[in-house]
Formats: sequence, C-alpha cells, structure tokens
Amino acid sequence: MSTSYSSNLIEINCLGTIFLIRKTSLNRFPNTLLGDPKRRITFYNKIKQQYIIDRHIISFEAIINYYETGKLNAPTIYEPIIFFEELKYFQIDKQIIQDFYRTEIDEELLNYHRIVPFNKIQRSIWISLEYNDYSFLTQLIQFICLIISLLYCFNISIELLPQLSRNKIICYKLFPNQNSSHCDNIFFDFRPSKIVGQWIYKIEQICTIFITFEYLLRLLSSPYKWLTFVLLINIFDLFILISGWFYLILYEINDFNNDKHDPFFYIKLFQYLILLRLFRFVRLCRYIKSLRILFYGIEKAFKYIMSIGLIILFFVFTFGVIIQIIEKNWDQASITRLEDLFNIVTISTITVGDAKRVPLSPTGKILCSFLAGIGLIGISLPLTSIYRIFQSIYRIENMDKQFVRTKYIYPNGKLVTN
Repeated sequence: MSTSYSSNLIEINCLGTIFLIRKTSLNRFPNTLLGDPKRRITFYNKIKQQYIIDRHIISFEAIINYYETGKLNAPTIYEPIIFFEELKYFQIDKQIIQDFYRTEIDEELLNYHRIVPFNKIQRSIWISLEYNDYSFLTQLIQFICLIISLLYCFNISIELLPQLSRNKIICYKLFPNQNSSHCDNIFFDFRPSKIVGQWIYKIEQICTIFITFEYLLRLLSSPYKWLTFVLLINIFDLFILISGWFYLILYEINDFNNDKHDPFFYIKLFQYLILLRLFRFVRLCRYIKSLRILFYGIEKAFKYIMSIGLIILFFVFTFGVIIQIIEKNWDQASITRLEDLFNIVTISTITVGDAKRVPLSPTGKILCSFLAGIGLIGISLPLTSIYRIFQSIYRIENMDKQFVRTKYIYPNGKLVTN
C-alpha cells in the first residue's frame, strides 16, 4: 500500500524548494503544462530523479495548490502581472484565469474604460492618436508620431554639437560707434553654421508643422472638447509648439538681417529658446510606455511628492535653526552659513548624513543622528501612496487584453457598440 502511494508521488524542484504532489492530482488537468505527462517529462532530471522547474517560486506555490484543490487562489504577497504570466506559462485553463480576474484583480482594472467622441470620424481620429493598442493601424500611426517626435528631439541635440557651431567670437561693445578695439564682453556664437543650420531649420519646420497638425486633430476630435486644454500633457504640447514656432520666426528674421543688427541680442534669444525647446522631450511620454508610466505617475502623485518636500522644509527650518544656534556657540564650528545648514539637514533627513560635512559640537551631532531617524519615518509616510499610484498605472499599462477587455464609452456613459 505504501509502495503504491510513494510511486504515485513525484518530486518537483522549483528553485531549490521541493514540492511533493500526486500524479493523479496533476493528471486531472491534462490540458495544462504539468498535467500532460508528455510535456511534463521534458522537465525530468534522471540524475536527481526530480522535475526541475525554474519559475517564480511564490506563483508556483499557488499553482501547485490549484492542482491539489482545483481552486486558484492568489498568493499572500504577489505581483499580478508576474502571476498572470506564470498562469499562462503553465497553460492553466483560460476560463479559470478569467474567473480569477473577476474575483481577485484590482477593481480599477475591471472598471477601466476609455471615453470616445460620438461622431464616428472623430472617434477614429481620437483612438488613432490616443490608444496604440486598438489595432495595427493605430500602432502604425503612433509609430510615425514617435519617429517625428524623436527627430524633433534629435534636431535640437544636433544643433548643440560644438563641431557644427559657427565657431565665431563676437566682441560686444556698450557703445558700438567707438573705434577702440576694447570689448566690454566677448561671446561665443554657439549657433550652427549656416549650411548645417539650413538643414536643421528644414527638419524643425517639417516636425513643427506635423506636430501642429497632430495637436489640432487631437483638439478637434477630443470627446472632452475644450477640457483637453487643461490636461498636463497637452499643456506641454502647446508650450512646445509656441516655442517651436517662435524659433522658426526668429530664425527667419535673423537670416533676413544677416546678423547686421545686434547679433548679441539674437544669440541670447536663441540661448533662452533652446532651454524652452528642451521641453519637447516630454512628447516621448506619449509613445514610450516606461516614460508614460513615469509621467502620469508623477502627475497623479504630485501632491504626495510635494508633501515630501514640505516635510524636508519643516525639518530644515526647525532643526536647521537649532543646529545653527548650537554651532555658533561652538568655537571650532565650520557649519554656520544658511546654505550649509540647508544642505546638511536635507541630507540627514533623506539619508544617513554626509561624513564630510557634519556639525562639530556634540549636541549638533546628536540632533543630526536623531534627525536621520525621524526623517526616515516622515518621508516614508507619503511613499506608500506614491507606490500605490505608480503600481495602479503600471497595471493598467500592462494589463492583458486577452482577459480584460477595455470598454469604450461615450461622454454620456453609454457603451460603444460599433
């Protein structure tokens, strides 16, 4: 009796952890990876006489429990995306996974929907510009937009290369009519050479026109109408377009004047414009998933991020003043300036301190040690909320469309049927 029972048991080694399970329990699910003897044998190691499986150990415990009980329960601590990937790897029945989604998955994913316009043409334009997972055509359109955005960002990077600059020194005089060779100030003309500048200008012109056209289409097809203006990502787009068109106009004026009228003024203006045009890198958040998660995570968690800053400022203005008073009464103290105190209190709050910059008085050292402890507690309070926000956005971006279907609804809440 015991011999037949032991022959029915098999050993599965998952990352060093041994699981004992009956063959009859596995064979009840012949359509799964471990339930089919022919597919299961591929994991068998004759030397160790074990089935060797290198998969996620926490998820595997829940899968073994499923084979034993026939019920799929989520592990105590788990990441849904990883767990669902493991379920698909072991080829668990799709209906079981769908039922699991309905009972275990975050409600935010189940109720996730996208608002689209009533008009069919506007709806097609809006979906093509906003949702790249709708169809192959939307992916192609979004890919073209990504290439244009990358070219738009690459253009400003090329423009700043020293090898392509005009390599010209400009002598600036407060009184241009004076004949002396004395320069009140000397400036380096960092703008690209005129030949290279023409190509940069053409690329800038094409990209700006394309992005303007895209912005207008997005605005006209939006189901939110004028509320689209207040979305942060669209505010950045508008700011990028204004700086882009201003650059093109300035380039035309400068080219027409041929640097005859105060080139210093144009150089400074181009310098400020470059700083403003760097915001165009934000456009990549629309098309690259990791950047999109980062952007919307920061946007939604902004108040919690600001609360961390307020906590640090609170410690700076309380402990900083106390440490300053203590250090001033200490003969050998070196940290008495406001900027030094701000630096040392901030570092002590968010880390364990800086060994090179420390208070010299015994009381100041004790206060900084105490500050490192309570600073860690104070900053950790908003971090849990920030983590939940990023996790929620990450799950939405990575949800499996095979099991969770995105709902498209009209602004009045009715479901789109066609």
